[in-house]
Amino acid sequence: MKRIFSVIASLVLVASMASAQNDDFKGYWFLQLQGGAAHTVGETEFSKLISPSAALSLGYQFTPVIGARLNANGWQGKGAIANGRGASELYKYNYAECGLDVMADLASMFAGYKSTRTLNPYIFAGVGANYAFNNDEANAVSQLFPAKDNYLWDGGKLLGALRAGLGMNIRLSDCIAINLEGNSSFIGDHFNSKKGSKADFQPKALAGLTFSFGKAKPAPAPVVIPAPAPAPQPEPEPVVEQPVVEPVFESLTRNVLFIIDKWDIRDCEQIKIDEVVEALKAHPDTKVRVSGYADKATGTAKRNLFLSQKRSEVVAAAIMAAGIDQDRIITEYFGDTVNPFETPEENRVSVCLVK
Repeated sequence: MKRIFSVIASLVLVASMASAQNDDFKGYWFLQLQGGAAHTVGETEFSKLISPSAALSLGYQFTPVIGARLNANGWQGKGAIANGRGASELYKYNYAECGLDVMADLASMFAGYKSTRTLNPYIFAGVGANYAFNNDEANAVSQLFPAKDNYLWDGGKLLGALRAGLGMNIRLSDCIAINLEGNSSFIGDHFNSKKGSKADFQPKALAGLTFSFGKAKPAPAPVVIPAPAPAPQPEPEPVVEQPVVEPVFESLTRNVLFIIDKWDIRDCEQIKIDEVVEALKAHPDTKVRVSGYADKATGTAKRNLFLSQKRSEVVAAAIMAAGIDQDRIITEYFGDTVNPFETPEENRVSVCLVK
């Protein structure tokens, strides 16, 4: 047991070092409702010592990796006494256990925080107290105990408990996840009314729901990044040219599309940027406005604002790399507060307007 807690403590220490503040993360409360089955290790077949179990937890996620929860669980335990005739006598009793668990999110620990991740495994370890009661059935068969081993209790029995386990939250939305968990309680001897050389051992398999509170954040107001002042340019030498009558340039719009949660410019979209650059070179008195967006159907408001900023900046950088002065480029981004198109795919875009 000490080795298990040492391993978990080491992982938590690594998690603390790896859990640098993430701009997308905000601490939040969570509530877990779980039900399932427990097995109290005893002197008979495994299946005969399975009993119902339920749990309620309230916790707080402090960082993308580290969280803690107050856990209350219990319901029914079972025990068995060998009767000396090749069989065992079964009995039932009730218990309630409470404690404090420290939790580590394995996905964020090793792969970084992502609010839209579907599978979120975690490990935990904790300490608490176990109160066993309603031991009438064990007392009814107490004559099967040798007198020297009679450790039956009446009324109730309060014992210390250690807990450890692992679980999985399967994301359904920002607020709700399906929860699967396996854990074990290591409880002081006599929990099952019998004397033993080691602590009583009770593994559990549980399933339920995890409800998260406070993850949603208000969308910040759109931020427009002003273009920096251009570097001073040498005075061009006057060039005498014959006046050329050209048609009036109205405007040119190109929509540069991006993959979900990305801001890389694909080859098929670079063609659109090349057309914008040609228009700017052909009409030196024009400017281009690059407006970044992200679709509201996925991600958080803060993440979408970040994506729209990166999309506008990378397109502006590509235009400048093609030889267009920075003072002719206006960049802005709106996150998901504005979705100008009908489908999510169209709203993962930087709109280039030359005018």
